[in-house]
Amino acid sequence: MKRILLVALVVLSAAACKKITPETRIAQIDQHFNGKEAVYSAKLPQYTDEKLLDYLTLQLAGELGAKDIWTLEEDGQVVLVAEFPGKDKKNTQLSMISASLDDPNACAMLLEVLEAYKKIKIQHKNALRAIFYSPASDSTGRNGLTLVNQDIRESGDMVLFDIEVATRDDQPLHTFVLDESPTFAKTLIDVVPGYMAPLGNYQLVQGTFPNLDWQLRCPIYRYHVDPSAFQQEAAAVTAFTFLLN
Repeated sequence: MKRILLVALVVLSAAACKKITPETRIAQIDQHFNGKEAVYSAKLPQYTDEKLLDYLTLQLAGELGAKDIWTLEEDGQVVLVAEFPGKDKKNTQLSMISASLDDPNACAMLLEVLEAYKKIKIQHKNALRAIFYSPASDSTGRNGLTLVNQDIRESGDMVLFDIEVATRDDQPLHTFVLDESPTFAKTLIDVVPGYMAPLGNYQLVQGTFPNLDWQLRCPIYRYHVDPSAFQQEAAAVTAFTFLLN
């Protein structure tokens, strides 16, 4: 009930606010990415292993201004985590956005979203945590997330959702797949596409809930990025993150 109420409050309070409405913010996001050079997607494929982690860390700590950055390591798995505090300092809830380290375009997408948040000065109520995780050697391909799940349990953080972006999966284009409870997913499916319409025809569909193949024990919103329209896709993921957060 609290999470359903959260979405309603975000939409209603923002719409009532005379300063910045959701429509205005999404127009700003569209303008930010219109004609913008995809710098990160051009650079990231050049780096591998430790050099990739070094590059990501430098960008997160410097240009993007993450407040906290840390790594999780175990049995050859490594996860790079960066956190950006929300405007409500007493709020212990957090939102996450994640990508696999073996998918450079997906990692670049996370950097694009975080840069847009900084350049447009988008405020977010909840802390926003970016996750760059090692791919696994088993069939699930995401064992690095088990370290994230363990870290969350030990810290007692309350994760509302994780937006997982990828370019190497088989999900449909321009579609956010919601591994979320049907009741809450329906709320998002009914509300979010209308706000995103200025950016294109983006759909939200019900996925698997609970998704037992995913190591993170929280709602997962999966999105397949089309690299041929990278900046348009970055605008869509940024807008989706904004509307949820």
